[in-house]
Amino acid sequence: MTRLEMVERIREKTGVTYEEAREALEKANWDMLDAIVTLEKDKPAAEPINEPVYVQDNAQEAPKPVKKPVRRVNTGDIGSKVATALRWIGNLIKKGESNHLEISHKDEVIMEISLVSLILIFLLSWWIPSILIVVGLFTGYKFRVTGSGAAGRIVNNVSEKASQKADEIVNKINEEAKEE
Repeated sequence: MTRLEMVERIREKTGVTYEEAREALEKANWDMLDAIVTLEKDKPAAEPINEPVYVQDNAQEAPKPVKKPVRRVNTGDIGSKVATALRWIGNLIKKGESNHLEISHKDEVIMEISLVSLILIFLLSWWIPSILIVVGLFTGYKFRVTGSGAAGRIVNNVSEKASQKADEIVNKINEEAKEE
């Protein structure tokens, strides 16, 4: 989805101007969910309208204002909480599908797998991918997360440090083997 389409979608959902939608997306690092949440938080709450209602009795007295009870909307019902949770899970899956784990060897990309698929593999058999990652680090494979988001940068930094440590250990073992 292009940035223009993202701005248009936010405008449709929230009713803000083009500039406000673009600004919110930029502040949220072009994450639509975060931008919508920010815009909703910034939106002023609607105040209830308490217009007086006049009731006339038969004595022809001056009309007396009668306050109508303000009906409060119950925002804590289970349906809205389930909908919010499902929306959150859906957005999390979308982010996971737009981000991938890239496995490369000697600057050649060997495989790319979506983060959602990777999480499912870990849930089904955590020990197989764990062993493969450790063995891969010691045999010169590099792992990095592609896509948008700060989490990818953090994972890439940790992965790079792990690759460097694995290379140091392999070099140290090779030097010791040459000395013997």
